[in-house]
Amino acid sequence: MLPRKPLYSVLTQKIPIDQDFNINGERELERKDEITKAENRQDLQSNGKEHESALLRKITESRIDGKTDEKHAGTLTRTPRRNLIILSPPRSGSSFLGKLFDSNSKIMYWFEPLRVVQKNLFHDNLSSDKQILSYKNDCINVIESTFKCDFTVLNNNTIAEYSKDDSRWASSALASRFLCPPALAHLNRSSSCLPLSHAMLKNICNAHNHTVVKILIGRVPNDSIANLQKLLVRRESHDVRLLHLVRDPRAIIYSVVQSVKWLNETYLSKDFSLYVGRMCNRTVNNLRFGLSTPPSWLRGRFKVIRYEDLINNAIIISQELYKFARFEWSASVEEWINDHNRPPRDAEQQGPYSLYRNVSEVIDNWKNAPMNLIKVVEDNCGDLMHMLGYEKLAYMK
Repeated sequence: MLPRKPLYSVLTQKIPIDQDFNINGERELERKDEITKAENRQDLQSNGKEHESALLRKITESRIDGKTDEKHAGTLTRTPRRNLIILSPPRSGSSFLGKLFDSNSKIMYWFEPLRVVQKNLFHDNLSSDKQILSYKNDCINVIESTFKCDFTVLNNNTIAEYSKDDSRWASSALASRFLCPPALAHLNRSSSCLPLSHAMLKNICNAHNHTVVKILIGRVPNDSIANLQKLLVRRESHDVRLLHLVRDPRAIIYSVVQSVKWLNETYLSKDFSLYVGRMCNRTVNNLRFGLSTPPSWLRGRFKVIRYEDLINNAIIISQELYKFARFEWSASVEEWINDHNRPPRDAEQQGPYSLYRNVSEVIDNWKNAPMNLIKVVEDNCGDLMHMLGYEKLAYMK
């Protein structure tokens, strides 16, 4: 494994791990919550509106919202709702990072909610100022809806798209046994879950204490976190923080080439070099914006984490990230890490989108890439590699 220089001091500010995380009684509470959900599932009806009405009632009844609840021992104080946006380049391990929050039953996790917006507005072909502004406004509206648990700004067609989009399956809240009952498991994936509605989304969202949204940076308007300002200045209505995941660009590009077959034959082209350069430059620009001279609305609300550091010390780093986001730690997160931070055991757990991690293989796999491909990345991503402490191959300097 090549040595990695430490991140610049501005990237390595460690948040002390609070040993007083609220985990006392966590396992017992979660056990009782699962029993309650199992009992509730038996009562659900299987036909249309009656099913949805019963579902909304059960979701609302099972909320832990600071009020006395006969289904739970004691009275819990509901913490203020806090929100986190995870930003990352593609193939950087953001799905693994997102699951560190999705595995906490108190967190509402949204996987790539802007994918539907991008698809509907043909983001890749936006040209006019009006189209670009429309895309930006729609992105802000979608993200803000998840923070406020108010989805009335989304039209019925958009809600229908979220109902059938594959991204739904990455969220435990949106693909729970309530919403995707075993009786429908024989259907294709897009039909095996109940359609979402404005009321249903509101109830699901309100049944969780906090919200986490994962977004590829290429779906952020103009690829810039500066365009998320509107979300962070409205602190009176919702508290938001940004977490930017980064990874060795050689590993990212090699993973992209492996998962997108046609790129195998184009990585020596000028267009491919331009693609690599753009990806690295937008990361550099966003890191400088968030770390060097951050505006007041972003100061103290932006953190960068290196994927290699996360995967090497997943539990400790995860606790730091929870502290940054000001979420309550859950024993279920550690359980998920212990179950997935290991080599895949069978074919079902393998593949480019697997969440199981063999640490040494994940970190060093890019070294199997053709030397010409590695050179393209190092030639176009030198500034980013230097900023993040990744060493170039000695024999290529």
